[in-house]
Amino acid sequence: MTVAQRPPAGLMPRPGTPPGPLEPLSGRSLELPGDLAAYRPLLARLAAAGAVDADRSALVDQAVAVWNRPGFDTFVSLPRLHFTPFDYQLQAAQSVLRRMQGRAILADEVGLGKTIEAGLVLSELRVRGLADRTLVVVPAGLVDQWREELDTKFALPSAVAKGGTWPVDADRPIVIASLAAARRDPLRAALTARDWDLVVADEAHRLRSPRSASGRLARSMRARYLLLLSATPVENRLEDLFELVSLVSPGLLGTLTEFRRRYGASAGPGSIPGPGPAAAVRNVADLRARTREVMVRHRRSEVSVLLPQRLAETVLVRPSPEEAALYARVADRIRGEARDAPHTRLMTLRSLARMAGSTPAAVAPTLDKVGWSDLAADASSISQVEKVRAVLDRVRRHNAAGEKVLVFTAYRRTLETLAAAFDHGGVSAAVYHGSLSRADKEKAVTTFRDDQPVLLTTESAGEGRNLQFCHVMVNVDLPWNPMQIEQRLGRLHRVGQQHDVVLTNFVGQGTIEERILHVLEAKINLFELVVGELDMILGRVSDDFDFESSVFTAYVEASDDSEFDARLADLGDALAQARTAYVESRTAVDDLVGQGEAL
Repeated sequence: MTVAQRPPAGLMPRPGTPPGPLEPLSGRSLELPGDLAAYRPLLARLAAAGAVDADRSALVDQAVAVWNRPGFDTFVSLPRLHFTPFDYQLQAAQSVLRRMQGRAILADEVGLGKTIEAGLVLSELRVRGLADRTLVVVPAGLVDQWREELDTKFALPSAVAKGGTWPVDADRPIVIASLAAARRDPLRAALTARDWDLVVADEAHRLRSPRSASGRLARSMRARYLLLLSATPVENRLEDLFELVSLVSPGLLGTLTEFRRRYGASAGPGSIPGPGPAAAVRNVADLRARTREVMVRHRRSEVSVLLPQRLAETVLVRPSPEEAALYARVADRIRGEARDAPHTRLMTLRSLARMAGSTPAAVAPTLDKVGWSDLAADASSISQVEKVRAVLDRVRRHNAAGEKVLVFTAYRRTLETLAAAFDHGGVSAAVYHGSLSRADKEKAVTTFRDDQPVLLTTESAGEGRNLQFCHVMVNVDLPWNPMQIEQRLGRLHRVGQQHDVVLTNFVGQGTIEERILHVLEAKINLFELVVGELDMILGRVSDDFDFESSVFTAYVEASDDSEFDARLADLGDALAQARTAYVESRTAVDDLVGQGEAL
């Protein structure tokens, strides 16, 4: 330390004394060198002050730490990620954090990764200590997907809320709640009783109506930061947009009356012509400018992310005479009993109808349980199954070309039949099902990836597993719920897949599955949809629409197959109308929101 840097004598502690508060210097002369004389008033003020307050000092230290923290133009959470986000996803997250102050609507088209964008915002806020109390509200079918994404991509702990509680520990897990459970007590009361740092709502268009249970839940929760995820923030009414925007930024669009007066539908200069909720909206440019203050939307045409093609084919398998006779007898008995059966019996009969389309081995135990022992005996006596033989032949062809194959079935009995047939046929395969331990499941997937050419699996691998290292999939049986078909396909056809995905559906001739597949392909082009679009379509048929239930009702109420076909055709027309409505809604959002914004 140079002479000019040495502190004045009055600030130096006495030799051998512990440091303490400054002694008052009143009455004492502050002798300072000429070059330090300017510091005399400051020293006098310091000498007159009291002892340092530890709490205030700590607060200053915290303020300095915050001041030195990088701004949101720098992602401090990137080193923690287990994947590489696309540029447009990073731009979206930065826009939410910097310009929208953590309250925004993520409205990218289906398939572009709104979950990833929300995860980036969540992770960044959490690493900075701004989102220790985070709640994610999602439809029940997306709970596992969110847990998987948070764990495998963002290395973030999570816990599912059940009843009115959720696990709380030192990891500060992100609370995930299904929307159905969250809007009912006791969970509703528990969620609305606390202040959240961040709330994320997926499929947020379900929260639009202030009068619905979901809408009331959204308006009763308190959060500093709020992310709403929806590919269709506008559906049937222009007011749909007002309701969502008002959740994240109350007052941005004025009151509902002011919004209708300024933007309400009526033809005139600056309006959008045509059908749908965007038709004849006034002051479109102003509305777009305001929505961009809280909304991020990208379209697939604007970004460089291209999913590979789906190459789907259906193989109609002609059953053996024994198989055909069994299926016909089961079908007749189901129809005969279902017309007057109570609800619980109907559910069992519906399960039987689905199982009959898989393999005789799948349906035999249930036939016995319902008391149809004669049919159960016939099913158990069939050892050669034409569909299994056809699947084995197709898998051999793919393996000979060096391609791994993922083989799906809905039933353990069919899985066991396949495993035995593959083993007897000399085709090595790993086996995966829901009863395996977590370690054994991981081992099966690892073995499939590294060693085995085939994975035989039940629906368990259709939930939360990413298997992009494989691009060939075989459906041995077809779920009646089209969302399960998409869920299976989503294991392979997703961002990160490097090849066109080849899908083969094996369907028995004359079965219900053959008719279902025809409707889904002919009316909504099921296998050409991007993952996520099917849910958008089915949700527009009606509020309580259940495709599987509708098919079974048509089946048991029809007097014969011709009438069943006619009823399915009507169902297909409803799906086609819903698909048209979805496309119009997507176009309306583009018209009202405009293109995605680059930083």
